[in-house]
Amino acid sequence: MIKILYITKNGKVIGEKIKKVLEFYKYDCLLEYSKEFKPQGDEKGFIFIMATGITLRKYILGELKEYIKDKTKDPFVIAVDEMGNNIIPLLSSHLGHGMYFSKLLGDELQINVSKTTASDVNNKIGIDVLSEKYFLETPSKKDILQINKAVLEYKPKLSIPISWKNSETEKLNESYELTYHDSKDDKLGNKNDSWIFEDTIVLKAKPICFGIGARKDIPSHKVYWTIKKACYLRNIPAWRINSFSTVEVKKNEKGIIDTASKFKKPLNIYSIEELNNIYDNFDKKGTLERSEFVHKNIGTYGVSEPCAILDVLDHIDYEIDNKNKNKNNLLVENKKDVLESIDLILPKLKNDGVTVSICSTI
Repeated sequence: MIKILYITKNGKVIGEKIKKVLEFYKYDCLLEYSKEFKPQGDEKGFIFIMATGITLRKYILGELKEYIKDKTKDPFVIAVDEMGNNIIPLLSSHLGHGMYFSKLLGDELQINVSKTTASDVNNKIGIDVLSEKYFLETPSKKDILQINKAVLEYKPKLSIPISWKNSETEKLNESYELTYHDSKDDKLGNKNDSWIFEDTIVLKAKPICFGIGARKDIPSHKVYWTIKKACYLRNIPAWRINSFSTVEVKKNEKGIIDTASKFKKPLNIYSIEELNNIYDNFDKKGTLERSEFVHKNIGTYGVSEPCAILDVLDHIDYEIDNKNKNKNNLLVENKKDVLESIDLILPKLKNDGVTVSICSTI
């Protein structure tokens, strides 16, 4: 949940514009009058349409103080003036996505974004930015300090999987001494799909999994463009996708098969039983969307969301014998750990007979 707070009538007008942008990009958000605001502690971020002084004194140092403790986990805080001329990301700009949302709103509403972090104003890309942009493990505060300081003084060493080599990652040469390693190199052990900074700091890539549901005989182009729209909404380059998945009754759906093949990614298939187990064990709070129509037709409440979650679970390393691995049992036995590790990046996106959801790990 992203909360948008305003004080004045004009601030409310700006807030409504911000809310429309966030809703278009399918972000859960709420516009509130400042006097009615009560922090819950689980918010993704806050957008204050008011002076930075009020934002700092009343909220950051006041009502939000107990929730702001660790820069690697804090919600983002953004201030916007009530005329809608300037956006200032104040807290958790990179790991918390504050700069991402500032740029998003700035581009959509033609508002100036004020950058204050050293790496941003020097046009350098810090390790925390790379972690957020390319869905890598969260670096420690110590590692952020080391690499971000280094990147301002010289080009620190960075090695990434050669399978990620493209025109976009080649631009990292401007900030790093960039090299590539073979993801199949056994000498690297569990580092082969990781980003390695200065030979010592290792950030593993998080899995990015797309669950797909569709009407019968759906044309391939409709599936393809829904995937592209999902990538656009979450700023995910197509090459960063790990895999697609769908339910067993759709395993022969040509539109889905052709689309997975076009992206050159594997298509994983899950049973109705496995999907129902997600609804029974993962979704006690009713977070996932449930369709009675879908349940009546195929025996489960949805396809894209539970498939994406199951696909991510297949990427999580459990300390058990793989031969005896059973996701249904794992969800029950390791329920708390599983719930805390899952991040539903994009809830069900409906588009022209296709549903897509994106899931990763936190």
